[in-house]
Amino acid sequence: MRPGLAATILLAVLAVLLRTGAVERELAARVSGRLVADGYDWATVEVSGRNVVIGGVAPTPEVQEEALLASAAIGGVASVTNESGLLPIASPYEWSARRLGRKVTLLGSVPSEATRNGVLAAARRALPEAEILDETHLARGAAKTFNSMTAFALDRLANLSEGQVTITDGTLSVAGTAVTAEGYAEARAAFRDSMPGGVTLGPVDILPARVDRFVWSASLDEVSLTLAGYVPNDVARTSLVAAAEALKPGVPVIDNMNIASGEPEGFAEAATFAVQALGKLEEGGVMLDGLTLDVAGTARSVEDYESVVSGIGGTLPPGVEIVANAITPAPVSAYHWTGEREGDSITLTGYVPSLEGRAEVEALARTLFAGLSVKEDVKIASGEPKIDWIGAAKFAMEQLAELKTGVAKVEGVTYSISGEAGSSDAYVALTAANARRLPASLALAGSDVSPPVVSPFTLSLSHGENGLIMAGYAGSEDQKQALLDAARERFGSVRVTDRIGFASGAPDNLVDGASGAMRAAARLAGGHFSIVDSVIEIDGTTFHDRAMQRIADIAAESIPDTFKTRINVITRQVGQPLDTDGCRGRLKLALGNGNVEFDKGAAEISIDSYTLLDRVAGVLMRCPASMVEVGGHSDSDGSEEKNLELTQARAEAVVDYLVDAGVKFERMTAKGYGETLPIADNETEEGKAANRRIALTIDPPGSG
Repeated sequence: MRPGLAATILLAVLAVLLRTGAVERELAARVSGRLVADGYDWATVEVSGRNVVIGGVAPTPEVQEEALLASAAIGGVASVTNESGLLPIASPYEWSARRLGRKVTLLGSVPSEATRNGVLAAARRALPEAEILDETHLARGAAKTFNSMTAFALDRLANLSEGQVTITDGTLSVAGTAVTAEGYAEARAAFRDSMPGGVTLGPVDILPARVDRFVWSASLDEVSLTLAGYVPNDVARTSLVAAAEALKPGVPVIDNMNIASGEPEGFAEAATFAVQALGKLEEGGVMLDGLTLDVAGTARSVEDYESVVSGIGGTLPPGVEIVANAITPAPVSAYHWTGEREGDSITLTGYVPSLEGRAEVEALARTLFAGLSVKEDVKIASGEPKIDWIGAAKFAMEQLAELKTGVAKVEGVTYSISGEAGSSDAYVALTAANARRLPASLALAGSDVSPPVVSPFTLSLSHGENGLIMAGYAGSEDQKQALLDAARERFGSVRVTDRIGFASGAPDNLVDGASGAMRAAARLAGGHFSIVDSVIEIDGTTFHDRAMQRIADIAAESIPDTFKTRINVITRQVGQPLDTDGCRGRLKLALGNGNVEFDKGAAEISIDSYTLLDRVAGVLMRCPASMVEVGGHSDSDGSEEKNLELTQARAEAVVDYLVDAGVKFERMTAKGYGETLPIADNETEEGKAANRRIALTIDPPGSG
């Protein structure tokens, strides 16, 4: 062969070979592209000329056949040879994902590499922070919904802190612990509402998430009652919702509770108690943090406040502790505090604004009424007047302690008291307290306190070292003052010591009876009287015999018929004779206790002056050798002639009285001086009163 021809043939062969290789590559590319596009990415393609050989591992015979038909349908393919294999059959077909903290491991079978990649992508979407480990293997037998099932299962795994999701054929099972209470709720809701088609739900064993602070709350407003926080299970949740619905029928109950683990022992009982406490509020809330309870709001009524407070204070479920109790008491309009006493029995009722205030009042009650029977029914309420209410209640209780029986009451800003005082001193204290400005800005609305009842009721007047002593009882301050005034009037300048207490049970006409007894006793030397209930007893000595009948007449005239009068009087013996100076001294002492009084404008001696004249007669009878001038004097009112006549008549009336008392007539001289010898200024009433007088002179000049 010629060299040139050989070269030509070689070049031609090379050209054919090169062209054939390009065609095979182009055909392989078209077949591979078609298979990938149709989802048969598991298949491998080899081309020899126009003959195609399909390799790889098909997931199913059906898919294998579909890939061969798709390859044969490509233009330019002369024949298709099947050299592909089939994945092993997995039965049952199982896939699972296991989580432990951040580590997630995929296990079991997947039908293809593409599906494996899809599952890995779904895992990363559902668990972006997790470390994904793929330990799956290829196998055939997967359901057509395998991709949607695994994606749903991975989303559920994301709600678990640890656990596993498993798909066995078409059945999904889940076991583990929820990441959060919210995740637990989401998982439960997903199983109920979002299950993909073709999936059968198998065993689901999800434990609630454990929370470090197990907090539960319930709140009430005008619109709804809301439950929130954590409960340990559906039983507790259903029970609390039912309790809330029964608590406020018609009020919508909003359930925002989540299930979690970590609840304290006794949670259910504590939460039920908290719901009941909420029912006592008009609005407000309760919160359990573990077993510590916080209650806040406004009570529906005074009784509801007491119910909550007494429950909180004494009947809490075991282990429950109050950390806050901010309950506003219900308001009342007729705000009052009342204390009532009947002997040893005390009843306290009404309202105070706070628990602290009630404790303060109760502490004082224990002190004031130690050993007595005290019933306390004071409730907590708002609406108190703008005063120191606790101070007002304490003042009223202090006054109540002074009563034997009665009522002390604070109502609004007013105070009233009525009843019987426990003693005379208590009556004085009560009277004095009510006469002063009351504490705590109170205004006195009424005071009707009577002295204690005594039996027998006594009153007496006797002589002591420093004058007269009046002792016993009066029924009131006015009555006491009237008795003292009568004593001072009857006994002149003699000091009267007041030992009169106060008591009820006085006989009728006490002041009139005592005043009449004083008139009679004043005519006696060392005269004394006593009243025991309605019996008056007068005793002492007279200055002369004639005075005895006069004393009896005075008693009969002055003492009311409501009294029985007993008079025990003897005539005193005339003392040793006195010389002139002694007579003057004794007479001055006798006249120092008063002045002889007459009826106005007349010469009739006032009965109240009989005692004075009896004493004068007693002195004069001890001076048998002395002469006596009885001088009458007047003020400057009226004419000199009339005054002279009047003073002469009055002097003579005194002489007549003294003679009747036993003084010898021939020893005495009556002389009227009219207004000629004043001893004081007639320009004043006091001066005029001093000038109207009877003067007795012993052995006057010229009498011898």
